[in-house]
Amino acid sequence: MSPSKITTIQQHGEIDSHPRETYGKGEVILRIGNGGAGATGLIRALAEDYLTLHNHPGSIQWICNHSRNTQLALFHGHIDLALTYERDQEDISISEGWAKNKGCIFHDHFCLAGPQDDPANVTQAPSIEDAFSRIATAQATFHNRSDGSATMWKERQIWDLCRRQPWNDPDAGWYESFLYTPSEAVTEANIAGAYLLCDRSTFLTMLSQGRVDDLRVFYEPDHSSDILMNSCYALSSPYARMGVAERVASFLAYLKSSKGQGVVARYGCDKVGVPLFASLGEGYAKVKLTGESYKGDGYTERSSTLEKL
Repeated sequence: MSPSKITTIQQHGEIDSHPRETYGKGEVILRIGNGGAGATGLIRALAEDYLTLHNHPGSIQWICNHSRNTQLALFHGHIDLALTYERDQEDISISEGWAKNKGCIFHDHFCLAGPQDDPANVTQAPSIEDAFSRIATAQATFHNRSDGSATMWKERQIWDLCRRQPWNDPDAGWYESFLYTPSEAVTEANIAGAYLLCDRSTFLTMLSQGRVDDLRVFYEPDHSSDILMNSCYALSSPYARMGVAERVASFLAYLKSSKGQGVVARYGCDKVGVPLFASLGEGYAKVKLTGESYKGDGYTERSSTLEKL
């Protein structure tokens, strides 16, 4: 049986079917589709640890797309495992019968970041909705990724809660839209002195590379059901060949194991001083980028990078 050739998930931009990176050597044993976590290097760390642990001959490929195009890459057979961030879209693919939900594998987070001088005074906002409203009222520059990504849809969800649609307002000159990658969005907002919604892992990665010097984080999740949570779920195809299905199951078992979750929980500490992501057991990142400076923990020293936050 093969999947239907029709899906209601909408394509945004071109679907990339070519590997961005290949980890390991030899025949490709697994093709993983993902956006942000791959760009930060987490997929590489997990893939290389898995290959070493299991002593598998072969390699794992990362194919980069945002969440909806990653799902469509799975639909068209370009990848074997999709790691995505949109629950409603994942439900669509499952209901249409061409994907299986394999559950959550780690947590990322959305952050509201902006210029250090905070022209909209969002520091005093009691909620993320109020923070967005303050930006609109002050007509402070806000950068939007109009690329159909999970980040774009999350941002629009928050604007909807404010009963605003600046992307449809010709008078909202303060609201600027671009087709930036996640890393470009952070660095360009830093240059322009703009607010933006971005993911924690990309913000910290750009900070560690010295590409952020005038942005700070104003809002981030403080509980596991927060609107700013950006949890990653795994989808696989029910039509995968036996060998592929076995390799997908093996890699998923590793991801959810204490070994795989340990990689997630520690990733970024050596370069940034704090984890970029949160493991399943942690639920959300307990080390905050707002408020008091990070004091370090059992496996990392206090990071000078965080002095900028």
